[in-house]
Amino acid sequence: MGFRVQDMMKLGIFSEAKLLGGRAGLDNEIQGATIIEAPDIVKFINGGEVLLTRFYAFQACTMEEFNGYFRELAVKRVSAIVIKRGDDVEDIDEKVSYILKFAEEFQVPVLEVAFELSFREILKPILEQLFNEEVKQLKYFKTTYDNFTALSFSYGSGQDSIRKILDVLEKLIGNPIALFNQNMDYLAGTEGSIPHLTISQKIEEYHPPFYSNYTYLKQTVVLDEEDEDTCEQYLVKWRAMYNRSMYLVITTLNSSFGDMDDIAIENAVTALRQELFRQHSVEELEEKFQNDIITQLLIGKIHSMQELERAIGHLGIPLDAGYRVLIFKLWNETAEEFEKLNEAFKYDSILRDAILSEFEDVRVRNDVDKVIVIQQIRPGQKQEEYRRELKATVERIQKRISQKNKGLRVRAGVGKEVEGVTNISDSYKEAGDSLEFIGIFEEQNKDQDSQIAYFSDMGIFKLLCKTDSTKELYEYIPEALQKLFHYKKQQRQELILTLRTYLDRNQNLTKTAQELFVHYKTAAYRIDRIAAITGIDFNNPSEVLAVRIGLIVYKMIGNMER
Repeated sequence: MGFRVQDMMKLGIFSEAKLLGGRAGLDNEIQGATIIEAPDIVKFINGGEVLLTRFYAFQACTMEEFNGYFRELAVKRVSAIVIKRGDDVEDIDEKVSYILKFAEEFQVPVLEVAFELSFREILKPILEQLFNEEVKQLKYFKTTYDNFTALSFSYGSGQDSIRKILDVLEKLIGNPIALFNQNMDYLAGTEGSIPHLTISQKIEEYHPPFYSNYTYLKQTVVLDEEDEDTCEQYLVKWRAMYNRSMYLVITTLNSSFGDMDDIAIENAVTALRQELFRQHSVEELEEKFQNDIITQLLIGKIHSMQELERAIGHLGIPLDAGYRVLIFKLWNETAEEFEKLNEAFKYDSILRDAILSEFEDVRVRNDVDKVIVIQQIRPGQKQEEYRRELKATVERIQKRISQKNKGLRVRAGVGKEVEGVTNISDSYKEAGDSLEFIGIFEEQNKDQDSQIAYFSDMGIFKLLCKTDSTKELYEYIPEALQKLFHYKKQQRQELILTLRTYLDRNQNLTKTAQELFVHYKTAAYRIDRIAAITGIDFNNPSEVLAVRIGLIVYKMIGNMER
């Protein structure tokens, strides 16, 4: 005699189960067990299984659809149905009544167990009766794999699909689940999950009892510092698109980590990878389309009002609002040119994610090593208030970047406020110019971690931005200063730095020496040497002003040639 439903009811896990109907089928032989957490799982059933469901698969289906699913189950001749009755399912009482009619008609026993029991706890003793340890694990692998596969087929892409996968996993293992990206940003989670992630220095590697392509980690987390409550937390790390890391986090709040939990987790991660890849493919197409529209706005190539209305309709922005363009870029002063470009590419996704997290209602696109932001201006906001807000926002972005690489600095070029989307291209041009010369016109925060350059602060130098010719710019450098730039001796750069510092410190030799960390007499000697080489009259305010402008133009030329 095989293992039958009446034998199953004698297992300890079913000691408090209720037989709701289908008593005539208690002699049905059990050939397997599976979970129904997606409607399409009926396609994976062979027959003779015990089916476990909490009606999640039928959460929002109509009674007509519900009837169709169970007609398919009748054809498969399942052995029994074990239900957990939740309160988040539409028409739950009507659906239970239907199952009981189904049970009587097809002689399929229906048992109800406590909702708090995890499917792993129910499945394990059934599979142990049917199979040896290795086959039991294979069977459990198959049933979890089938459910996550069916779940992928049942729902389209979207954040809701990610949440459904996490919900199913949570019901399989009985503990809250959360998903984080490589920046430790909380993406989704089940009820009771912890919406923040800190990786302890004492974290250790955990080895599941099978080969895995993913990295399993284990750490102890403090739940309540006052009561010193702790629990184990398991992290599964894997690579998503473009080598971005993802973390699936299981916090053992309700029960300890079970001996088959890692099997369910393995299949859940595979399903999440597939779903994230599907979402990314859709988003990539959508982003490309949006980028094309944004590019047209930035370069001012919208040819008709009809085309303009279609473009702003797709972007979801008003036609006549006020806008400002900002351009962000990462910079590492100590790196070589190739390293700078490589780092910009490497961290551009982190910069983009940080911008999207810190700014509200903006349109963003990547441009090689820069991130362009079209920001809608809040009506009535004063310039002083806007600058304070932007400074605080850039500081938060810098903090996120520094967590990944302390050597990187965030730079932002800010264009003027314009009225209407048709003028966005003007603000974009100005943002680009201010970013280009940010080493000259900059506003640094107190930690010197971020830099913001406003085009409106560039004064007369706005005119110089209109030329792309370094030869033309060179004409704005006074002849006396050109002599210093052409000075062939080794001390040239030292003398240029001294001159710039001397003028920045209002020709105060004491402050100049302190700034350069040299003796007062050394600073005085250098200034005398500069006067001898160039013939600059430091007592002539007009000549000094021309030299100051020339030094800035020289730096602009250096930025253009870089």
